[in-house]
Amino acid sequence: MTKIHPLIALLILGACTASAQQTPSMTGGGKPEATSTSAFAGLGKDRPADAKTEITANKEATFDNAASVAEFVGNVKVRDPQFTLTCDRLKVTLSKSRKGMEVAEAFGNVVIIQENTEKNGQTTKAIGKAGLATYVPASGEVTLKVWPSVQQGPNNQVATEEGTIMILNRNGKSQTVGSSKTVITETNETGAGR
Repeated sequence: MTKIHPLIALLILGACTASAQQTPSMTGGGKPEATSTSAFAGLGKDRPADAKTEITANKEATFDNAASVAEFVGNVKVRDPQFTLTCDRLKVTLSKSRKGMEVAEAFGNVVIIQENTEKNGQTTKAIGKAGLATYVPASGEVTLKVWPSVQQGPNNQVATEEGTIMILNRNGKSQTVGSSKTVITETNETGAGR
């Protein structure tokens, strides 16, 4: 396995660090209106100063200084205090100024997992999956393509066709373009019987 220097790891930190759960609401006319609640909105915000990220890849890690590109191939795992990401290949392109990341792309079997602590103290797990995930720090958007899905606790949204795209923003907004199915499971939040 190839372990990555912590400085390189910090540049890659934003690779797919946000996803969202889209849920339908009803407008006055009874038609669905897309609204969203974020499953991964806290990622990248209020990051501890001593946070460490570890990236491993079991086939190769390459760095092209001239092109400002780092690429990791083979069972890639990103372990961070705020999330875990796995994929087949991870490519990170630094900005022209090299003061940050321009874009990060995760390819093949992308899975992002984050545990969130709710206001009531209960921990829920948010899981995003796709064949391709692209993160653009300038806009704060993550785009999930190739059979994307997002699950937060018992609720989930799943693409029902390969070409569906889920666009997720770090501020908690999301948009799904294409066919999908959303399942919302009501739970007893107070713990008392209803």
